[in-house]
Order: sequence, then structure tokens, then C-alpha cells
Amino acid sequence: MMETLKAIGLIAFIFLVLPVAVLTIRDKIWYRSKRLTPVGREAARKVWIERLRRPQFDEVEKICGGVLPDRLKLAYQQEEVILSEDVELAAPEAKAKQHFYYVAHFVPLDAERQNTTTDLSEFGRGCCFAADGMGNFYWVPVSDTPQMDAPVYFACHDPYGNEKVADSLDEFLSWFPKVEKNSPKG
Repeated sequence: MMETLKAIGLIAFIFLVLPVAVLTIRDKIWYRSKRLTPVGREAARKVWIERLRRPQFDEVEKICGGVLPDRLKLAYQQEEVILSEDVELAAPEAKAKQHFYYVAHFVPLDAERQNTTTDLSEFGRGCCFAADGMGNFYWVPVSDTPQMDAPVYFACHDPYGNEKVADSLDEFLSWFPKVEKNSPKG
């Protein structure tokens, strides 16, 4: 009987305890080397803000397959809203009852970031401009000809779908809290 218990203990050690210990040690070594220092985080944040401030409209239009709405271009040139982070949107009451709207951050309008957003081909041609931080994106359709404004959609992966959020980008941006003129920018 004692031999059986020792065998079970050895098997449990080999298949449970040892792998967990090895993986824990590996993770501590791996993630410690990948973790950013406060200085590194601040440097990465400054790079992100610079990318937001320097949109590459022509580059993004090639990737998206159409012309971006003028209202989106204007928002990136004015900067007040696109530098917002972690914003719960004050949508009109009727829309707020249907869905909770949250923007973690705006997406830099450059090829690098557009290539890492969601695939919109099932919903049409479009440009992702904001994210909720969970892999879902707010986007506007692009067209063959210049347009002043466009509706805003929310492409979600869980549950999978596409929801119209606002009839226009102008309406969507109006839900953001007003930014004070004297507030510091990154």
C-alpha cells in the first residue's frame, strides 16, 4: 500500500507540481524582462501621442480603400478629443439604455495601427478610429468621393457583430466631455 501511495505522489509531483513550478519561474524571468519601467511607460505614451498628432491620411485611405470623412480628419487636426483616454460617453438617454459606450483611446491614423485593428470587410470599407480596450473598435465607412461626415459603427468580437452607434461622427464626438482649453496635453 505504501508503494502505491509513493507512486501516486511521484506521478502527481512529475505531472502537476514540477510543471507549475517551472512555468512560474519562467514567467517571473520572462515578464520581469518585458515589464516597462515608469520612464519606459512615459516614453511609450509620448510616442503614442505623437503618432496621434501626426495622422497619415493618405496612407490610411490606401489601406481602407476609400476617402476618409472630412469630420474625422478635422478631429485629428484639432486634437482635443483624440487625446482623450478612458472616457464613458454621455450618449443620449435612448441610446445609453441600449448600449454602454466607452472609449479607452483613439487609434493613430497610420499604417502600423490600421493593420492591427479589426477586419471590417464583412461590414464594408471603413477606418477604425477608436478602441474600447477589449479588441473592439469604433469605425466610420469610407467612400470613393469626399464626404463631410459619416455614421459611426462599433465592431465587436464578443458577441460578434456590428452596431450603428451614431448617425454622424459629429454627433458621436459631441458625446465626449468638453475639454478645458488650459488643460495639459500629454
